[in-house]
Amino acid sequence: MAVTFSANVGAQDLADILPTGIAVLNHEDESIFVNRRFRELMTCQRAESFKCWSQSIHSEDYDRVADAYLKALKAKHALRIEYRTRSQSSLWRALMLSPLDETDVRRFKLGDEGGFICTIADITLEKTAELVQESLAREAQERKQQQERFIDMISHEVRNPLSAILLCTEDILQAVKDHGTSGMPLAEIAQAAETISLCVSHQKRIVDDVLIFSKLDASMLSLSPRRVQPKRQLAKPLSIFRPELRKQDIKFEYKIDNSYSDCGIEWVLADLNRMGQVLINLVSNAIKFTATAQQKREIRVSMGASHERPPSYPPNVVFFDSGEKALRLDATTKPEWGDGQVAYVLVAVKDTGIGISDEAQKQLFKRVNQATPKTESMYGGSGLGLNVSRKLCHLHGGEIGVSSMEGQGSTFGFFFRVRQDSEPPGNESPEVDDFWIESLTSGVKALSNEVTGINEQTRPPEISGNPTITHIQEIAPGAASDEKYLHTSEIARQVGPDASTANDEQSLRSESEKSQPANDQMAFTVSGLSSETNKHLHILVVEDNSINLRIVSRKLRSLGFHVSEAKNGQEAVAAVRHDKFDCILMDQEMPVMDGKSATIAIRKLEQEGIARTPILGVTANVRADQQADMLKAGMDDIIHKPYRSNDLFEKINQLVVLRQRE
Repeated sequence: MAVTFSANVGAQDLADILPTGIAVLNHEDESIFVNRRFRELMTCQRAESFKCWSQSIHSEDYDRVADAYLKALKAKHALRIEYRTRSQSSLWRALMLSPLDETDVRRFKLGDEGGFICTIADITLEKTAELVQESLAREAQERKQQQERFIDMISHEVRNPLSAILLCTEDILQAVKDHGTSGMPLAEIAQAAETISLCVSHQKRIVDDVLIFSKLDASMLSLSPRRVQPKRQLAKPLSIFRPELRKQDIKFEYKIDNSYSDCGIEWVLADLNRMGQVLINLVSNAIKFTATAQQKREIRVSMGASHERPPSYPPNVVFFDSGEKALRLDATTKPEWGDGQVAYVLVAVKDTGIGISDEAQKQLFKRVNQATPKTESMYGGSGLGLNVSRKLCHLHGGEIGVSSMEGQGSTFGFFFRVRQDSEPPGNESPEVDDFWIESLTSGVKALSNEVTGINEQTRPPEISGNPTITHIQEIAPGAASDEKYLHTSEIARQVGPDASTANDEQSLRSESEKSQPANDQMAFTVSGLSSETNKHLHILVVEDNSINLRIVSRKLRSLGFHVSEAKNGQEAVAAVRHDKFDCILMDQEMPVMDGKSATIAIRKLEQEGIARTPILGVTANVRADQQADMLKAGMDDIIHKPYRSNDLFEKINQLVVLRQRE
């Protein structure tokens, strides 16, 4: 049976059942027709008036929409624009404005000025889906970039020491091959071996951090609660720092706060193996950067306790706010932790080192805190150490924090959740009191005496047992010096200066002159270059890693090159302004000014009149886009770390020969 419309059904009735809001406007933006859906979608209180539609626009979108609408009216152009509603920002509308054609203008009797048809549609579902897709795409891109940064960082930190290892190995093998005729002193051979050992140790720490980090990320790392005494068992691992504290002349103190005994903390259930990792990481960082301090060198480890989750410890170190995700990681709520009273053990590591700049503080503890594969973070070695430490704290129901002022030292504090427990049956250990702690840690505290060789009667005053803690801004103004770029170059300070002193160097030069023929025979001979030719070539080595800088420079000098050194791009640009070079070895990742920026600056100087110099980029970055960026900046060629001597000399040879032919 056919359906027919009643003659009484008019245009308004038909328009009112449409799912889209429709309004017909004259040239003065006055409505001559509005359907019911249009008024419903306006969501304002006086929806019977067309003018109310603008009042339904979200305040953050209003200016954008109103400006576009008025321009379209004035120019008689079509417009489509999306906006959120004022009542609920989750509701989205699409407004469309189109000029009426002549036929429609006559139909609505709008005169010569014309008019518009305006429609509003509810696009909430479509827009929500679109925003979700954008969010997912953005998160995927961020994950991809984070993975690339992670790989770049690990690649850089692993490959960078390999160059030093390869070059030192060449020195040792050459000395063995020549059976002592090379003139290489035994002290230099020993130093090369020590450099290899320290570089390997650095790489091992990176690998260990990556393994723990991976387990934490995959939720495969678990805690093993044991009945322990924190103030006793966390003190014992500190003895491993005895040799380094002695070597760096650092005074050390281990202190138990009154809060520990006030809480009655004796035996607890905890995993001190994991918390010991956090403490060792913080103390090793403190030693590393206190060793560079120009004045006093002191490190203090303090321990306290609380029955409430602490906001800070000590007062100037405010712990980070643990989010929902971090709180869910807490493994101390499981049944195997028992039902003893909950307590929190607090630990702080204070040093008088170089401190941390405000920018570095903002990046600390992040999953991958480098914008480049360079280890910008002053603490944590590979950039993973502090992130791993924080996750271990989360796993143990705790948190970590830092307070620092550049040039005045840093204080790192952390806490972990424990369950108080009874003394184990048959325990024969002496009662743990203040006297016992004093005797237990005396060996650690006495390290400062062993360092200087002074006795108990003449030793300098101890750090105050109850220091006045002055509030330090957590984000302090950064200093001009950029000492955060220390990464693996810190190993150089462990190796120490070159094996010979100034007098020894003079002696070595004399010995070298006596055995010059033998040295000439053993020296590398690269196609197109000879030791005699090299004497006239001036090479600028730009490298912030002290080990690599020293070893590469020594290699080049052994071939007869005249070598100058720069520790960052800024120093390199200054050197080019005042001297002429036949080739520049330009490391990419450096503090102050990186290799690309320095290359661009040097090429600009050449446009202003100085002679062009070949630049050989040196990098541990392996991605094609990174290499393309270096070449685009103006580098003539690239050599990747790790490299062997022959590879480096061949690259230099090619660039020098090309320059001579120009």
